[in-house]
Amino acid sequence: MKALDHLNFYFFDTSALIKRYHKEKGSETVDSILDGKNNVIVISNLTIIETTSAFVRKRNERKISSDELNIVLSKFYADVLEKYIVIDLDNEHFKKSLDFILKDNLRTLDSLQLAVATDLKNLKVAFVCSDTTLCNVAQKFFTVLNPEET
Repeated sequence: MKALDHLNFYFFDTSALIKRYHKEKGSETVDSILDGKNNVIVISNLTIIETTSAFVRKRNERKISSDELNIVLSKFYADVLEKYIVIDLDNEHFKKSLDFILKDNLRTLDSLQLAVATDLKNLKVAFVCSDTTLCNVAQKFFTVLNPEET
């Protein structure tokens, strides 16, 4: 583990990561974490689907244009390939997520995100999220950073 001591690990929930690609409250905090030299950014493969969905909704609601959608998704997909560590969901994550739903009343996708993140507890990962309910449950396991509150 000594070789990893100089690295800072961050697990990003979709609610926070989208602030990188669409300027809103908390975007500066997200940018500073993502641009940090020794910061390792981890996401689940679910984040790829959620982020795509979020930006398609923004286009459908006319908050962004089709051209802006293409630019944002191109940047995001490039970052997924080049900058982020992506963890695939597996059956164990689904089992863990049931506990979060039953015990903590989390929504489906939030419970899956947290289930993936808990695999990283030994890395002293910080959980970055803008969803207050998810932040409250994640505090049981991680240091939580809500970019909207910094």
